[in-house]
Amino acid sequence: MLKGRSMGSSEAVAHNGLPIPPAKHPFRTTKISAMTWYRVHRYEASTGKFAPNQFNPTTIGDARFSPLIDPATNNVIPTLYAAQKPEGAIAEIVLHDVPTPSAGYLHDWERDKAGDLHLSEIELGDAHLVNLTAMGLKAPGLSVADLFGTDATDYPRTRQWAAYIWRTMPTAQGLYWMSVRDNRCGVVMLFGDRFAANTIKDLGRSRPIAEFESVVVEMLDQMGCGIALS
Repeated sequence: MLKGRSMGSSEAVAHNGLPIPPAKHPFRTTKISAMTWYRVHRYEASTGKFAPNQFNPTTIGDARFSPLIDPATNNVIPTLYAAQKPEGAIAEIVLHDVPTPSAGYLHDWERDKAGDLHLSEIELGDAHLVNLTAMGLKAPGLSVADLFGTDATDYPRTRQWAAYIWRTMPTAQGLYWMSVRDNRCGVVMLFGDRFAANTIKDLGRSRPIAEFESVVVEMLDQMGCGIALS
């Protein structure tokens, strides 16, 4: 989800008439019970850098809900993304930029394997998260399309919603929604100032993304895509 650009929270503006905060009515939270989650992320296994349970404490990135800045202090709000299934994590990171329509697209798998991407398993305890599913968004008067129906050009606006939630719901530990790229799978983004890294257990099962080629091939096939020949 991180695209390598430095972005600030003050850039957020309305886009194509889509809603910006404040919400018409309060958001609702949902309790997610303790379970195993999956992450695709950069990881230097030899040094431990970018560990599976490490939050991103920087403004590097350009994702739907991060990076986030506390406007009162100008400090970064650390964030961490995870998915309920390996396929969801792969869809959100490795296959993030598969176009629509996708038939005939050839994915650069050699590029993915050449980097430091790993798929890791982490264990999260119970979490109280803001419900951004189709049902949860009805409460504040929003729709899935309002937050998830647009592309990266609209991320400044959707980040404004994440910042609004963080600011107005001080007990919320993060966000929960269904993956945009695999809506069979739940996704979370945790606020690092409310969900400490030492409460997230690294299960020690990080594996290079190259070991998941068969999963990636099957997912690409479902979208009518293939792997580019090297």
